[in-house]
Amino acid sequence: MNVRLARFYFSSAVMAVMVILSSGSVNQAHAQELTVEQTVICKNVVNRAPVDAGNSFATSIDKIFCFTKIVGANHPTEITHVWYFDGTERDRVTLAVGGSPWRTYSSKLLRSSDVGSWHVDVLDAGGNMLDRVAFNVVP
Repeated sequence: MNVRLARFYFSSAVMAVMVILSSGSVNQAHAQELTVEQTVICKNVVNRAPVDAGNSFATSIDKIFCFTKIVGANHPTEITHVWYFDGTERDRVTLAVGGSPWRTYSSKLLRSSDVGSWHVDVLDAGGNMLDRVAFNVVP
């Protein structure tokens, strides 16, 4: 193999590695830019805003919402709300994030048997925890 051809193959290999490495660092940078500005549990969401946010809710309201405001999303992505009751996962809801800022929510129907400690973890598309909000359901 002549020197010219060897240099070509070597240069091509170096370029390929640089492209692969830079792709990974770009994805990591996007993941690091995504942050949660607000996560609340509330009784309703009206005009993309939480209504009656709190940390204790009666089963008589029938339905609660987890509202999340995301900032720093420079490209379409997803977050996931993972609902836990007394430490056990009860529901997992994937939500689209189309830009920044972005407001989204999921909801949970309440039953009389749902009395106890709850929390919702907010995860990014890679499964990394962005936020957690805890609350109680009372009779």
